Amino acid sequence: MKDKPFDFHGAKFTIKALTSETNGRYTVLDVIHPPNLGPALHMHPKGPEIFYIIEGDYEFVLDTKSIMGKSGDVIFVPQGAPHRFVVGKNGGHALVISPPDLEFYFFKVSELLASGAVSYETESDIGKQYGQVLLDSAHHWKA
Repeated sequence: MKDKPFDFHGAKFTIKALTSETNGRYTVLDVIHPPNLGPALHMHPKGPEIFYIIEGDYEFVLDTKSIMGKSGDVIFVPQGAPHRFVVGKNGGHALVISPPDLEFYFFKVSELLASGAVSYETESDIGKQYGQVLLDSAHHWKA
């Protein structure tokens, strides 16, 4: 699972640090996003999330505030804050420090996606187990 890239809704995820390697505090993900893609509104009850944008443009919605991020920017999402993002027209690359156990949500959903479509309900149930609470199905990983 670690250091082996996998597809998650068209984005290439690589787990760089597992929760078990950080004393249960966080996970580190390297993510290459295709253009115009992003998750539905969601939140993380287990901790904050930090995005370091390596390449590309991202539009984040944090609570009700829109934040534009570009290469070199750091976007901080507080624990429990509703948020989403959309990647710009040229795609993007980000290093993401996520709450603990979130790597298992991404990996388990990616395994199911490899076998076919995954319903929003199934993905939401998996997310709840690992700290990805989906709040709205609109635009979930769709351009």
